Amino acid sequence: MRTGRSSNALLVELLIVIAFFMLSATILMQVFAGARTQSDRAERIALAVQEAQNTADRLLAAEEPEAALREMGFEASEGGWSRAEEGYRLTVTGGADALDYGSLRRLTVRAEAPDGEALLTLPVVRYEEK
Repeated sequence: MRTGRSSNALLVELLIVIAFFMLSATILMQVFAGARTQSDRAERIALAVQEAQNTADRLLAAEEPEAALREMGFEASEGGWSRAEEGYRLTVTGGADALDYGSLRRLTVRAEAPDGEALLTLPVVRYEEK
């Protein structure tokens, strides 16, 4: 009789250990899935920031910003230029102010997440003498 009781206790202990490991595995899978989601989002943000910086640099160097924007794949939209990429959207707004002694071009490059959250805003200012 004793051997039957100890084998039942061993079976119950094994079931408890298996249930514990199954619960731990479920929790860990959720944690890893959340980490993967955060990693993908961080990668999209990094790409958006890099592309916004490249756009700002090219606009700063360009003689004609509209031609440079068309060359980079931007399309004219209300109030500026925009380009949608996978995971983010870039918009360029602004214009030029005519001054007595030259012109001042002020543009803003903005990167947004698909949900509309602003990821980055970069000013682009260039002074051109007459």
